Amino acid sequence: MNLKTEQSRTAYNKIASDYDTSREGQYTSFHRKELLDRIDLSEGCVVLDVACGNGTLLGELSKKAKIRANGIDVSENMIQAAKMRYPNLNFEVKPCTPLEWDDESIDIITVCCAFHHFEDPQEFANECKRILKKNGTIYLADPNFGAVCRFLANKLLFPFSKSGDVRVYSRKELETFFDHSGFNRVEVYTKGRGLFLKAEKQS
Repeated sequence: MNLKTEQSRTAYNKIASDYDTSREGQYTSFHRKELLDRIDLSEGCVVLDVACGNGTLLGELSKKAKIRANGIDVSENMIQAAKMRYPNLNFEVKPCTPLEWDDESIDIITVCCAFHHFEDPQEFANECKRILKKNGTIYLADPNFGAVCRFLANKLLFPFSKSGDVRVYSRKELETFFDHSGFNRVEVYTKGRGLFLKAEKQS
């Protein structure tokens, strides 16, 4: 496990028991709500929530439609919390890369406020393209920082952070990862404190 991934694991293990009331849990609730409003589900969809935390997003999605719900996270304590909350869903301790799923086996991938922790974001985008079925979609939410704040965070804060933060991205940077992976249709937009992506695999 690489340094930033190990830092993320340690940091989230510490806050797993009170994540919802923590500052981070409160911050991510906006992003989760936007994803819930945007994600199109149909009966029987195979959904993978990467960096699922305590399972809240996946649990809410499972109320919208009867899906085959799977969540992965590097934090053992987060996965334990998710299993206790949603015993009928599938949660496992696994990294974001490589994604241990067969080619073209997933209908929808979700990532809520975790992409800036990923040490190799291009590899992650490539893996999403590999495991998504034809017409599969990834929905992603991450923090939306202005240019100055983004520069300060990436150059001065994150290199010394012990929370596993790697880098926050602009709209163009985020779009480019998924363009380079071969996604046919990539939509990126900002809303309030959130940066959101929807990328579709059509071939």
